[in-house]
Amino acid sequence: LRQSQAYLSGVVELQDASSQAVVDMVPDAGKILDYCAGGGGKALALAPRADSVVFAYDIDSKRMSDLPARAARAGVTIRQLSSKELEKHGPYDIVLCDAPCSGSGAWRRAPEGKWSLTEEKLSALVNEQGKILDHAKSLLRPGGILVYATCSLLTCENEDLVASFLARHPGWRLSVQKRFTVSEFGDGFYTAHLTQEQPAGNST
Repeated sequence: LRQSQAYLSGVVELQDASSQAVVDMVPDAGKILDYCAGGGGKALALAPRADSVVFAYDIDSKRMSDLPARAARAGVTIRQLSSKELEKHGPYDIVLCDAPCSGSGAWRRAPEGKWSLTEEKLSALVNEQGKILDHAKSLLRPGGILVYATCSLLTCENEDLVASFLARHPGWRLSVQKRFTVSEFGDGFYTAHLTQEQPAGNST
């Protein structure tokens, strides 16, 4: 597929169907930050939207090394940010956190992950996921949407992680939550949308 004319000319980009569905659930609104961009697949899927400006960030910038070429091939603009530039370009209307995870939803494609995951590694991942959400929320404008996603089937990385976030941050609520089970159409995925409740205006 990577040698096909459609791919080389930028007509198509390769992405799992469940991952596409998670992106499709993200509202089209203003400034969107792909906070754990990795290779930038979700940023590329978001970039063609007419009413959005897409930014990409990853703590390991080398993971985004081929993103400029892929964006150019697709004919879209994605603004890559360094750690120092995150707040400069904020606040954002939406921050998408496709967090590092066990990858259990994609073990059929990467079965070695099943054997390398230990209780200690999973605990460290859950701790990192919590820290990612805690920092990402500070980059949002008031009333913005924090989108959390993993390619995991494990409750501790998904529903429990979101419940823990809500317990730590009163005033936030869960507005969207969906699981995608492993099927012939795509990998296992989870996504949740979190928003901060706005204080009611004073009546006059």
